Amino acid sequence: MTLSLSILATALPALAQDTTTVVLARDGLAVLTAWSLVALVVAVLAVLVVALRLQAEMRRHRAAWEGFLATASERSGSLVEHAGSAVRNIDRITETVRGEAERLGSSVGGMAGALEEAATELRRRTRDLLALLDLAQSEAEGAVIEAASRIRALREGAAGLFPSRQARGGGREEGGGGEGEE
Repeated sequence: MTLSLSILATALPALAQDTTTVVLARDGLAVLTAWSLVALVVAVLAVLVVALRLQAEMRRHRAAWEGFLATASERSGSLVEHAGSAVRNIDRITETVRGEAERLGSSVGGMAGALEEAATELRRRTRDLLALLDLAQSEAEGAVIEAASRIRALREGAAGLFPSRQARGGGREEGGGGEGEE
């Protein structure tokens, strides 16, 4: 086996020396084809550069949105905490008023005015709490709607730049999750 390989190895340089290559002169169509190939390569490189810049911009926007959502979450957390303490205060006030009403009703009938004041305060605080909860809900809804519309606009912009990706089934459907994809 080694003998036949050594014979083949010595015969290959002789074959290469006997081979003649003929190069024909280029005509106009061949030159046009070569230049159009160069233009196509330059166009593909330009699209690649634009796509890379767009990806970097989208990453920057994603980081900004993540920061916004984290800030909104922190702010709404304190708002919910304050609303929870207000509810606890109202529960305590309600219990206090109820206890006082039972004690005063059994002992003195003339304390109806003080009981009425406590009930008015309770109603006022309940209205304040409801207004606070309505405000918190409307701000949270507004933030979520705004975030969803901006994300949808980013997806539509990306879909316009990469339409073949959705045609192959590589794009995500609306509301399809997948935060970590890039």
